[in-house]
Amino acid sequence: MNHAIPLFEIVILLLSAVFIVSIFRVLRLSPALGHLAAGTIIGPFGLALISDIKTTSGIAEFGVIFLLFLIGLELSFKRLQSIRKHVFGFGSAQLLITGGLFTIVLLGLGTTTQASIIIGCGLALSSTAIVLQVVAEQGEKSSQVGRLALAILILQDLAVIPLLVLVSMLGNNEQSLLDAITDSAFKATLCLGVIFLAGRYLLRPLLRFIASLENTELFSATTLLVLLGVAWLSSMAGLSPALGAFLAGLLIAETEFKPQVEADILPYKNLLLGLFFMTVGMSLNIDMLKAHFIGIIGLTISLMACKTIIIMGLCRIFNFSLGTATHVGLLLSQGGEFSFILFSLADGNGIIGDDLAQILLVVVTMSMAFTPLVAELGKKIAIILEKRAISKPEAMLEEIVDLRKHVIISGFGRVGHTVAKLLESENIPYVIIDIDSFMVSRERKNGLPIYYGDTVRVHVLKSLAIERAKALIITHNDIRVGIQTITAVRDLNLDLPIIARARNIDQVQKLEKAGANLAVAEMFEVSLQLGGAVLKEIGVADHEISRIIDVFRAEDYSLTRTAENESAALE
Repeated sequence: MNHAIPLFEIVILLLSAVFIVSIFRVLRLSPALGHLAAGTIIGPFGLALISDIKTTSGIAEFGVIFLLFLIGLELSFKRLQSIRKHVFGFGSAQLLITGGLFTIVLLGLGTTTQASIIIGCGLALSSTAIVLQVVAEQGEKSSQVGRLALAILILQDLAVIPLLVLVSMLGNNEQSLLDAITDSAFKATLCLGVIFLAGRYLLRPLLRFIASLENTELFSATTLLVLLGVAWLSSMAGLSPALGAFLAGLLIAETEFKPQVEADILPYKNLLLGLFFMTVGMSLNIDMLKAHFIGIIGLTISLMACKTIIIMGLCRIFNFSLGTATHVGLLLSQGGEFSFILFSLADGNGIIGDDLAQILLVVVTMSMAFTPLVAELGKKIAIILEKRAISKPEAMLEEIVDLRKHVIISGFGRVGHTVAKLLESENIPYVIIDIDSFMVSRERKNGLPIYYGDTVRVHVLKSLAIERAKALIITHNDIRVGIQTITAVRDLNLDLPIIARARNIDQVQKLEKAGANLAVAEMFEVSLQLGGAVLKEIGVADHEISRIIDVFRAEDYSLTRTAENESAALE
């Protein structure tokens, strides 16, 4: 019986991924780099265990689709709007300047106009998959570096759509360059409009109906249907399927079903994305690399150096610190996964020659392979540059210049750690302030947005951009500092929500009298949770336990506030 499914190739892929990536994990190297190495070893230019890349490339491309879907899920339109300045301002400037510079250089070398534009724009793109994985491994998701990298990558992913359509249009020799650009823009706008309107008005009712059936398998199947269906519609319109997946994620992020959808998709994304990187590794032409080693290494270094310098310059123009500029520049200096699709499509349409396409693919692959090492170098340089500046207000201002509607966490003990994790899980921007310089230095190395300072001082509060903050959470148990911090904030005439930690009900009264919107008594809350655990063990229903705890909580806090009001009236 002749099987159409490439079972042998899939088994080889999984076996090499488990073995080689495990070695990279033990050596504390990036798993993405491990997948690239595994692909190179088993590919047609290595041991040739898999000689035809086409048998696995179709499966692997799903990894990029799932990645873009999850990026859309994490963003939502509301969050995208909050970082629009850096997405459409910084991101557009990076793409136009980098792409324009490469295009001019290629034109000067005698490359055709069409090929120069496609190659220039393709090299301006960075790898969303590798950068986001490196950012996660470095613990930089909530840092300024992570936020800025994400903003640039979003714009690049959006730009892929018209670029892919443009390549298809340029392959038609009957159309001029201007007509091709106009047609691609029109098709992209029309398709995006249809997807957006349909998703906005049909998606939520559909998900509510499926969820009401209370069948997890059916809900997961519906999620996959929405993801792949929108990606298919996008590809039918001549656009990138990954863009359709990104839009589907954005639309679902606006619904109440986001957490469940994210949990359903995550396992598929990690597996398929690993297969994508292995496919990239298999496309690395070792023979060509050996034949033109010096030239390819030179081109790779030149590409990464040029992109680093341009991004660093833009960072400084946008008032980011030198440390952040260096880190982001090196982090985004590689070519991207969409470059493979772009150059392969341009090769198929006769815009660039096969030899040039192969060289470009090897250069992009090499730059992606260097990324984990270069990004780690960037992080170490940033730490050195900013080591002496962590307590300076101007340094804080530089690092949170891009923040809006963030949460300020005062104190970073066990409670502060928990609060930060909760905020990060919901992609809510935050900054941390603490007076333990050793702890601040240690946590900054871990990529956390933490600064040294005392929140009792007004200039420290202003340095944390408190006028743009969404809330202040006081997590330490020093009641004196807590009251002074609340007083300082209220003296600035800020109507900012303040939530404070208290040890007991008596401290709740003092903190709320000082101006806190809400104070939570830890000893009282622990007592309630212990009581609830006892009730659960003796067979009381969960909903009844919740009702009892809510009643006790409301009564005790109400008595505290009543006593406070009576005391104020007597005064």
